[in-house]
Amino acid sequence: MNYLLLMSVNSKLLSTMFRSLPKHGVFFLLFFLFASSCLAQTYDAFLEPNRIVDISSPYRGRISVIHVREGDHVQASQLLAELDTRVLKAQLASAAGAALFHGHVDSAVAMVTMRKNRYAMLKDLEKSGNARPQEMTRGRTDLIVARAELLGARENQKLKKLEADIIRARIEENKLRSPVDGVVTKIYKEEAELIGGSDQQGFITVVQLDPLQAQFHLPPDIAKTLSVGSEIVVEVDSSPVSADVDFISPIINAQSGTVEVRLTIENKEHLLASGKRCIFKDPIESKQILQNTE
Repeated sequence: MNYLLLMSVNSKLLSTMFRSLPKHGVFFLLFFLFASSCLAQTYDAFLEPNRIVDISSPYRGRISVIHVREGDHVQASQLLAELDTRVLKAQLASAAGAALFHGHVDSAVAMVTMRKNRYAMLKDLEKSGNARPQEMTRGRTDLIVARAELLGARENQKLKKLEADIIRARIEENKLRSPVDGVVTKIYKEEAELIGGSDQQGFITVVQLDPLQAQFHLPPDIAKTLSVGSEIVVEVDSSPVSADVDFISPIINAQSGTVEVRLTIENKEHLLASGKRCIFKDPIESKQILQNTE
């Protein structure tokens, strides 16, 4: 790339410079141009979204309503679409109503009270010798059974409440929300269509454009001068842009002899477009640019 730039210099201007310089001056000029081209190495990549999320449902269901359109900017947890939950809501009403029923609990409480009073009476009779051992055993057993039935009635009521909570969670799962701040780029289905279950196709695609990523494949001697978390400068549309080193691969690609380096670039105002060409210059020049901007 740098050699092409050198070749594009006006030939007349170069010839004029060469004629005006002594022989040793021409040599030093050529050496300077060559050295500059070697030092100012550049590496290309393209800006990519930080995350691309295909949203669907783990359950088979019919789309009831879609709240967004392609191109909409959405926030994390924003409601994107809802599936039909009429059956689940009916089940919820049944489970929630059953959780409020306390007839079995009241009956079991009354039975425990009766068995407890009867056993207390038998104990008084036992003291005066008017209660047989079999009656005492029967009274004690009846009280134990009554208490167990009361415990079962209360546990059954708790199970009904838990069942209602599970159905509420199922209803919430059928409300599809965005996991990230981003932009809706594709909606694959329309209202009343089925999604989820064995259907592997996504329903809505959301891309996170802040921050953006750029993945470079750098020579090892360049990659080792960088460190994760450090700030460098890249070039997008001929303008310097600050970037953070997010990842440096611990291995060298055997085929290309390069190291993968991933940069993240802040894009809060969405001024940078995904897909733009991103240029990374050698670390020495990058640090100089960063110091000048500070």
